[in-house]
Amino acid sequence: MVDYNSDEERFTAIVDFLKRNKKSILLTFSAVFFVGISSISISAYQDTKNAKAAALYDVWFSSNAANTPELTKTEDAYASLQEKFSKTGYAGLARVIKGSQFAQDGDLKLSLQEFSELLDATSGLMGNHVLNSIARINIARIELANKNYSNVLVALEPLNSNSEHSMVYEVKGDALAGLNKKELALVQYNLALINMKDESQQSLLNMKINYLAQ
Repeated sequence: MVDYNSDEERFTAIVDFLKRNKKSILLTFSAVFFVGISSISISAYQDTKNAKAAALYDVWFSSNAANTPELTKTEDAYASLQEKFSKTGYAGLARVIKGSQFAQDGDLKLSLQEFSELLDATSGLMGNHVLNSIARINIARIELANKNYSNVLVALEPLNSNSEHSMVYEVKGDALAGLNKKELALVQYNLALINMKDESQQSLLNMKINYLAQ
């Protein structure tokens, strides 16, 4: 450790250090400043984007829920929400609602289209895991209804954690049973049974298990 005899010597040493390392210090300061400004800018941008998405969602939802919906207003708000803010939670929630409505009305083709769009918008490193899982489960259920059993398994493949909802295992089991892979289907049904709490659902699942085990 260097000892300095006076404040003047300390000051001189500091000045010499700054002169020798001027470029490195400036680069470091610039990098830190850039990261800080970028973080603030991104946060402000996200807040603004979410606020605009929320406003469009409110217009769409209110109009859609009205006794006599204004179709043009509803469709324009929905289209604008999806085109400009497809990555936001508001756009995703709107797709879930609309896709579910199509399914309830029996239009599985349009329902599948909505949930497929939701899957694309919520996939990737910065995607929304919850909405992505909802999209996959609904796609799988529609494909199961259409007897596209292989597509069911493709949709649910990423959802292989032991913490997944029992319905995921049950739908996988249904698809495997449809493909006549009974042993694999029974494995999924038993996993579903372990995670299932509702007694009536357990009874229905046991019926499926008993049928395959024959």
